[in-house]
Amino acid sequence: MARSGGGAPETGWAAIRPVLVAFLLVVDGFAVVSLAVVRPEDWWAPFTAFGVVLVGLVWFLSWSIRHRHDDD
Repeated sequence: MARSGGGAPETGWAAIRPVLVAFLLVVDGFAVVSLAVVRPEDWWAPFTAFGVVLVGLVWFLSWSIRHRHDDD
């Protein structure tokens, strides 16, 4: 169904996906930094766990930026 009138165009999920993934990336980065600051003696296990997620989110962010016009 086409939109009629002067309303704002709808934004699809592919267009806002990079923003949502960037928010997740910031939250996970904050978790990695706060764990390194709060637990300096036992930092290896949490840093590894959240670091793996951080690397995955960086990959997903780059993928979502490349595919942000998929639903146009």
